[in-house]
Amino acid sequence: MLIIITTLASRINAMFSSLDHDSIMILVATPCLLLLYFVIKTLKERLFPDPQLPPGSLGWPLLGETLQFLPTRRSPSPERFVSDRMKKYNPQVFKTSLFGETVAVFCGPAGNKFLFSNENKLVNVWWPTSVKKLMKLSLANVVGDEAQRLRKIFMTSVDRDALKSYIDRMDLVAQNHIRTHWEGITSACFSNLGK
Repeated sequence: MLIIITTLASRINAMFSSLDHDSIMILVATPCLLLLYFVIKTLKERLFPDPQLPPGSLGWPLLGETLQFLPTRRSPSPERFVSDRMKKYNPQVFKTSLFGETVAVFCGPAGNKFLFSNENKLVNVWWPTSVKKLMKLSLANVVGDEAQRLRKIFMTSVDRDALKSYIDRMDLVAQNHIRTHWEGITSACFSNLGK
């Protein structure tokens, strides 16, 4: 272990000895300035909160409450993240920081009604950059005119008449499958149904 540390220290020393004084200062100053920026930004948000934002916690700098939010997705009660903050701050709306962005979370029927009735008027749908990169183009993260166009296409595919035509087609596919794969079979084993 001592040999590894000594070898690593000698490599770092060799790397820095080949650099001039200005390069070393830039290498040291850049991370320090970035850290100072995020510390000042975080302190400003915590010491002088925006009075127009609802109550809530922004969590850790940069991370926010993302580390508390992510494990709840796979838990038996994924809504616990939201319900805990509703109890702690406000049952209708609270602020938090997820994926590096400060967000306001609206809860309950009144909040949903406000959001959906004022979309593209008072409220614009917005997604963090990280979510946009993960989800690419989907109905969940498209905004504005493109979102309205996609919703219109989607709604025409699930209206009453379209669903009626799907039922007829599904019935034909099911009958054809039974005729092709199950006709003449007198018994079947369903041992894997519990898995």
